[in-house]
Amino acid sequence: MPELSSAPSPSARPERPAPSRRSWHRRAARPVTWWMLALIVVVLVHPWIPQSRWLMVHMVTLGLITTSIMVWGQHFTEALLKTRLGDETRARQVTRIRLLTAGIVVTIAGMLPSWPWLVLLGALMVSAALVWYAIALGLQVKAALAPRFVFTVKAYIAAASLLPLGAVLGSLLAFEAGEPWQGRLLLAHQILNVLGFVGITVTGTLLTLWPTVLRTRIDLPVARRAAHGTTGMLIGVLGAVVGALLGSPMVGVIFLLTYAASFGWVVTTLVRLSIQSARQERTVPLPRFPLLSIAAGVAWFAVAQLGLLTLWWRHADSPLSSSLLAADVQQLTAPFVAGFLLQVLLGAMSYLLPVTMGGGPRALKGSLGMMSRFATARVVAYNLVVALVVLAGADGTVADGVFSMLTLGTAQIADVGSWTRILLSLLGFVVLVSFLVLMMLAVRASVRLRRESLPTPGIGAPSASTPPASPAAPAPSATPATPATPATPATSASSASSASSKPPASPAERTVNRRALSGVLVGIGSVLGVTALGTSLDRSLGTRAGGDDGAGVSPAGSVTPTGETTTIAVSMAEMRFSPDVLEVPAGDSLVIELSNDDEQDVHDLVLASGVSSGRLRPGESTTVDAGVIEHDLDGWCSIAGHRAMGMTLQVVTGERGSEHDHAANMTGADELARIPLDLQSAPGAEHTLYDARLPESSGPEQRLTLEAVDVPAEIAPGLVMDAMTYAGTVVGPVIRSELGARLTVDLVNHGAMGHSLDLHAGQVAPDQAMRTIAPGESLEYAITTDHAGAWPYHCSTMPMSVHVSAGMLGALIVPPAGLAAADREYVLVQSEHYLVPPGAPGAAETLHEGALPVSSAKIAAEQPDATVFNGHATQYLDAPLVAKVGERVRVWVVAGGPSRGVSFHVVGAVFDTVFKEGEYLLAPENENAGGAQVLDLASAQGGFVEMVFEEPGTYTAVNHSMVEMERGARALITVTD
Repeated sequence: MPELSSAPSPSARPERPAPSRRSWHRRAARPVTWWMLALIVVVLVHPWIPQSRWLMVHMVTLGLITTSIMVWGQHFTEALLKTRLGDETRARQVTRIRLLTAGIVVTIAGMLPSWPWLVLLGALMVSAALVWYAIALGLQVKAALAPRFVFTVKAYIAAASLLPLGAVLGSLLAFEAGEPWQGRLLLAHQILNVLGFVGITVTGTLLTLWPTVLRTRIDLPVARRAAHGTTGMLIGVLGAVVGALLGSPMVGVIFLLTYAASFGWVVTTLVRLSIQSARQERTVPLPRFPLLSIAAGVAWFAVAQLGLLTLWWRHADSPLSSSLLAADVQQLTAPFVAGFLLQVLLGAMSYLLPVTMGGGPRALKGSLGMMSRFATARVVAYNLVVALVVLAGADGTVADGVFSMLTLGTAQIADVGSWTRILLSLLGFVVLVSFLVLMMLAVRASVRLRRESLPTPGIGAPSASTPPASPAAPAPSATPATPATPATPATSASSASSASSKPPASPAERTVNRRALSGVLVGIGSVLGVTALGTSLDRSLGTRAGGDDGAGVSPAGSVTPTGETTTIAVSMAEMRFSPDVLEVPAGDSLVIELSNDDEQDVHDLVLASGVSSGRLRPGESTTVDAGVIEHDLDGWCSIAGHRAMGMTLQVVTGERGSEHDHAANMTGADELARIPLDLQSAPGAEHTLYDARLPESSGPEQRLTLEAVDVPAEIAPGLVMDAMTYAGTVVGPVIRSELGARLTVDLVNHGAMGHSLDLHAGQVAPDQAMRTIAPGESLEYAITTDHAGAWPYHCSTMPMSVHVSAGMLGALIVPPAGLAAADREYVLVQSEHYLVPPGAPGAAETLHEGALPVSSAKIAAEQPDATVFNGHATQYLDAPLVAKVGERVRVWVVAGGPSRGVSFHVVGAVFDTVFKEGEYLLAPENENAGGAQVLDLASAQGGFVEMVFEEPGTYTAVNHSMVEMERGARALITVTD
């Protein structure tokens, strides 16, 4: 038997249909509330959750949106087809939603630790729920008698049929298909799910929901003509998916245009209905929040479509996977998810929830009014926040102009930094959370008003033969066309005629208009206030980071100021200033319009006069007032290594300053002077001992996160380096992988500049896996460890020698097949470090007080200050490695560099096993009774040695290149009985 039962006649209506229907809504919609609460928790703790961006997006799209579509799609289908399912079918509908919820949870549980088969299982569960849903709607269409609005239900069925395909494509992404398929699958997945499933469902719903909320009339022929747009959208989705999978931007753009035009066809009808409603006269105002929120969501959907079209067309000549998907499509996440999906969902729910609660006109009016409290201020503030966040990630004069216009000229994109983004995001988050608060208040208001309206027993109580009123069909005076009885020509015509008899403008309506204006001002004012506070914090923090506020002027000299200003635009990209020679008449004031046009790296400008721009992220710009220029000035980028790579400029005047003037901006310290080391003292109290033990096996699948962070790190007693690190330590954590295992590393950049990762054990094209990511971005790097060895990993961002010397290196150990167990296994990674001497040029250009930056000059001159094991010169002198007599000890050694090799030797021991670069050079009990004294490794090579200590005592592991040992490449091994 199908799920459907015919609509009963009034006389045959069940005794208590209303409570059953409300009960079903409560149970079915419960997961929506769970997802809302879970989303709030994730937003609050997302910095500590792996793949938090993916998680939050899918909690909205799968958790909130898909569940809501299944709940309200069933609701609208019954209303539009004029059918009412029997109470016995409600349990199956709730089970269907629970299957969907379980599938979403399984998908998330598989995605976070990167278990692709679990992700696939979750996708299949989600697909099963949607197929069940589509079949159930189809059976209801088949059983309906002369349905008038069947086109909307058919749109639901078509849209629901797209999601299983999108879910399966999404699950394939978890298997790391590799490029170009990874990028193509991602785009097809997004098109099917967002444009297809959600876009078509929402558009079909608006054809009846929008006039219902507006309390206006939509003629059936008009609705049918507009519904043809959903068919065009379906064709556009299918064609765009083909274009994505084929990697053909041209095909994709053509069908996206088809989709956008079809959506525009429907929106035209919705706009006409809005105008029609505005011309009607009414005393009871329309529910403001549903109207504003849904309208804003539709507008963002149109903007997002235009953005996707522009991006796809712009990259018609570029590799789709590497250019479009890897970078630009993420810019559309905020318009699609925050702008479109959340606003349409919350707007619709703010209308539908009060309606389904029922209780009569008074209760409905009260709950709708509560849901629309502060509606204008909330919608204005939220949309302004979304717009500013989107524009802050854009570049170009148009984005700058729109940003300035939206902030009423009080801010520029160049002013926006991390604090501004954080505060704006918090404001938007507060607005979203207010929906939950008002929803609970609306429920309380509805319950209270229903109780107040209950008749006194015996006085005006209905007789036993009188059927109770349906809560889903409130009186026309409250809302003439509800979702349970959607706007039809008959119902809407009566409401229109009723409204036309009302006075044109009541005092209440004028009060509402004044409140709306106040709401607009409050919304704009709150965003402007938050923006002003954020930009103020960004400027002050940028001042500390850059070392100057950029407002300094050249000291007074013999040149008379002319009173004129020379303004020059300077671009920073690819380790160059352009132009790099600025010609300024002596005595003129110089203003530099500085922009960072580099796609990946952070840059700044420091002038020898002390003026600094502060650090600029990719796409950011600022204005630098260099003051009155009296003589030539040098300028450079102070980011570690950038000056050595040639990122310098000159300010040239007609009056060349004397050597004394030039020297006045410099110090007399030798930049190549060796920094003395104290190799007899223990590490400082702040230093944490690096665990040299080899980690346990991680099995055939391993996923881990490396976070790039800048820290002050002690590399010798009393010597602190301004370090760039993986996971906060000079020499990142030891990674162990097995032969043939799958290793996935999520690189997250929390540093102040661009960073990357090079896993020497992998065989991957470096274009994507090893690309530099900007601060705040993340990168997934997956390899299969098919070859045994002791492999280094390091940052490959230029200048590579600076990043490696600053601490961004580590060891990846892949034991060879059949390797016998050892009693103890240690890993030692040698690295050398080059620091700017105190008082030398650049010594003060550091992120951390008291730390010394890396010296590019010493790197070029190959004059290291310290050569150490595992990041510190004396840590294993103070806390030696340990072993016992007779134990087999295996030591893995990696020459991490950036430039020096290692001649590894243990004083007092002989190696009976030597494994270097993937092959045994010496095996135990060899026929020649041979032994080895050193493991010689060039920079970036690795291997291991084994030994058995025959006597207790203290042994010393050293780099037998003595000068390196005397710079700190030394470790003690304490052997006991």
